[in-house]
This record gives sequence, structure tokens and C-alpha cells, in this order.
Amino acid sequence: MGSAKKIARGAVWTTMANIVNGIYGFVSVPLLIAYFGKSNYGLIGLALSVNVYLNLMDLGLNSTNIRFFSNWLAKGNQDNVNKLFGTSMSFYGIIGLLNAIIMFVIGLFAQSIFHLNDEQGTILMHLFFILAISAFISWYTSCFDQLIQANEYVGWTNQVKLLAKLLQCVVLILTLTLKFNIEVFYALTTFSMFIVIPFCVHKIRKLCPYIQFKPHFDKAVFKEILPYSLNIFSFGIFQFSFYNLRPVFLGLQGTPADVTDFRVMNGIVNIVMMLGGSFMGVFLPSVTKAVAQKNTAAINHVTYDGTKYISILLCFCSFGVISVAPELINMYVGPSFSYLSLWLIIWLLLLTLSHNQAISALILAGSDIRAITYSSICASVLGLLVCWFTIPHYNVGGTVLGYIVYQIFQVLFYYLYYWPQKMQINSWKVFRYSYAPYLIAGALIAWGCHYINVVNSQWAEFFIKGISFAILYALVVLLLLNKNDKAFFIKLIKK
Repeated sequence: MGSAKKIARGAVWTTMANIVNGIYGFVSVPLLIAYFGKSNYGLIGLALSVNVYLNLMDLGLNSTNIRFFSNWLAKGNQDNVNKLFGTSMSFYGIIGLLNAIIMFVIGLFAQSIFHLNDEQGTILMHLFFILAISAFISWYTSCFDQLIQANEYVGWTNQVKLLAKLLQCVVLILTLTLKFNIEVFYALTTFSMFIVIPFCVHKIRKLCPYIQFKPHFDKAVFKEILPYSLNIFSFGIFQFSFYNLRPVFLGLQGTPADVTDFRVMNGIVNIVMMLGGSFMGVFLPSVTKAVAQKNTAAINHVTYDGTKYISILLCFCSFGVISVAPELINMYVGPSFSYLSLWLIIWLLLLTLSHNQAISALILAGSDIRAITYSSICASVLGLLVCWFTIPHYNVGGTVLGYIVYQIFQVLFYYLYYWPQKMQINSWKVFRYSYAPYLIAGALIAWGCHYINVVNSQWAEFFIKGISFAILYALVVLLLLNKNDKAFFIKLIKK
């Protein structure tokens, strides 16, 4: 199977996996809030936020491994692939052990750190202990998925992850019917993800039979990948901090109920967020190959057409939800959460600025990312400062205000400086050809649909507005697409 087909297959399965993940998050949030209570459910989000932040101990090795695996696989350097795989198992094993210890210690002092009562403190302590066990397993097996993705089987990895997500759906149903407590629910949900491990091992043995599943450390290989890894880490640490410290700040500056508000909105926007972010993982292995081979045509196709396709999907999802935001909030978690509608609309609008994922894959396929590291530092620090000082006044709205500052700073940096100066990309062409038409179309159609009020039923209005937006947006996009674009989408649908 060629790279183009693998990208298409990866995009389809990634989209499907993201939709299923989004639906699960969307459906589970109101059910679990009703079952566990708003404050207790917020404890899950708090525990996850703290643990996710510890993913920084990866030191950028995830993207680094995919890049170097892809490069060496393209050159047939099996020896280096095997050495990197074993070295990664050793590195991740140590990181996993450290992560487990940190989670255990935080669990012991969780009640005093987050100012909780005795019952909530005990629950949060148990959640951290569960995370300690799962973190070690997750870290130790991280390189399995990386090697499979480097072979351009991104679609396959998402297929097996769908199996794990279906198992989580079963856990959710059993929790509500058999009345599991919060600790049992969380343990079963977390450990269900490890069902993919045997499938990954089998796939690796099939793709790379020379791989030895034995941790060992190769100093020469580690020394070769370390500079690039640290570049990725320095670029990602502040960006990662911004995205994952917001709910932690809510726990420190607000209450567990504020964390629940954040997870309610995050559950709605999660599909759009993952849709934008996931495409970098789909493109990275093939883009790395194109850069290594200096394939200018492929690089330009990713830059302009790849960005256009992502923009179409992002604007469809973002503005589609914006058109029904008030009805969606009321049906989702009830009228008592209606104050979240404005913040949700602003958050969704900002998500369309993630249309640069295809170009981000090109950046990561290169070697010099120092400039975007500095930009990421400035945007993240400014965004987090805004969050910290506005949360006491605007509660969950403070995290959205911080996101406004972060996104605007980043997009101006890319468009005005990095793309034209460092990558020789025509920023105006990207905006005019790949983003603006779909942004304007989505905004105008969503604005029109928002004011449709033909029936008194909230459910009926939700479906009328949503279907109207989908039909009108699809028609406008069809008029905007050229012949090659239409052929691409037809092929994608058939596959």
C-alpha cells in the first residue's frame, strides 16, 4: 500500500476513532454527573489533569521516535530501528516508574493540596493510586504504537483503539446498572485501554520480525536522537502546560464543580479538538519521508491542500455545534448549565485556528524548530497568566479567556513571521485559499441557523438547525472545491 493510500486510510480511521471517542465523552459526561454528582465527578477530571501533565516526562520522544523510525525504515536500517525500540523500552520503563511514584505521593496528600473534605480526599487518593499502576504500563508500552505509526499504519492503530473504546462503553453501562462506585468505574475504564497491547505486539512481529522485545540501552542511538527530542520537548513543554494546567488551575483557584464545567464544555468540543490535532499524527510519517526525499510536490500538496481539507472539517464541526450551542447545552446537562453557552461558542470559534496541523507536521519533520519554541513559550505563559488571574472572577470562563490570548498569539506568529520567513510558505495563499472561504461560509451559515425558531420543541429546533447547517455548508463547500478536491473526497469516501 502506497503512502497516499495509507494517509487516506489513516485519516478515515483517525476520524472514526475521534468521532467514537467524542461520542463516548459526550454521552458519558451527563450520565456520570447525574450518577456521581457534580463535585465528585470533578475529581476524575482533576486526577486526570495532574497525571496528563506528567506526560511531559516523555521529553518529546514520541514525535522523535516516529520521525527516526520512519527515516530508518525508509532507508532499510533495521539495526537502528531495533536499537531505538529497545532503548525506548528502557527509557519509558524508568519514566513509568517515576510517574507511578509521583502519583502515589500526590495521592497521599491529595486532600490537603486541593482543599477537599474527608470523603472527597479519600476518593481522590484512590484515583491517584489507580493512575500510578496504569501509568507504568502505559509508559512501558508507548513505543509499540510509535513503531506501528512509523510504518504508516496509523489507521490500524486507531482500529484497535476502537476496540478498547467499545470496552469502555461496556464499563459505563455496567457502572450505571450494577451501581459501581467511582473508584471501580475509573479502574475498569483505565485498564480497559490495555487490551490493545497483544494486538500491537502481533502487528510489530508481522511488520518488523527482527524486533526484540527486550529493554536495552544503546548510547549511540540515544545520543543521535536526543538533540531533536529536546527540541521537540522545549517546543512542547509550554504548549502542553497550557492545555493541561487549565483544569488544574480551576481546582486550585476554584472548586471541583468548576472542573466539572470545564469537562462539560471539553466533552462537547473534544471531537473538534481531536480532529484538528490528530491529523498531525496522520501526516507526520509520510511527510518525514517526503522531506527526506526532498519531494517538493508532495510538500506543497500537504501545505495547501492538506490545510484546506482540515479547515473544511474543522469549520464544519465548530460552526455546526455553534449553530445549536444553547439547545445542546440544555439537552446535554440541563438548563442549570446554560451559562456555559457563550464560553462554549467562543471556544469553538477559536478551535478553527487549529487548521495549521498539516504544516505543523512539516515543521516537526524538519530539524530547526527553535523559533516556534520561543513563540510557544510566550503564548503559553501569557495564556496561563490570564487563566490564573481571571478564574477567581469568571470561573471556567477564565480558561477560555486564556485560550483566546494563546491562540491569537500563535496564529499571528505563524502567519506573519514563521511561515513566510522560515518555511517560504505563502501565508496569504494559505489564508485565502485554504482557510478563509470555509471560515466565512461556516460563520455566516451558523449565524443564520442560530436564529431559526420555527417550533417550540427544543429537540426539534436542535435537529432543524443542525440539519440545515449541514446541508447548506455541504452545498457551499461543493461550490468552492475544484475538480481534484472532489475526486479526492470521492476516493476517500469509497475507501
